[in-house]
Amino acid sequence: MKCYVPAAIAMLLAGATSLFAQSIPLKLPSPTPSPAAAQAGETVAGRITQVDTKTGTLTVKASNSEEVLKLKAADSINLHKLRRGERVAVTYSGGIATRVDASRSGK
Repeated sequence: MKCYVPAAIAMLLAGATSLFAQSIPLKLPSPTPSPAAAQAGETVAGRITQVDTKTGTLTVKASNSEEVLKLKAADSINLHKLRRGERVAVTYSGGIATRVDASRSGK
């Protein structure tokens, strides 16, 4: 009888732990971002310090800090219309400028 008691207790404990175990749902990230997430990004206001039309990049110095961002322009942005020293609000995500709003004065 003594040999069966430890085996019975072990079986009882193994069965009880499976009753209290909970399954945790696994949430996998989607391989393609949703359109709302693709449009979302960070926005910085500042001045353009450099525009390179050959490589398709622009450099912006942020107004509220000394941060300088060098960003690749998306295909929808016309770099030929931007000028050095111009005040802009740039929306970017992942190092790519997705939107550039220039504040042009009415001189």
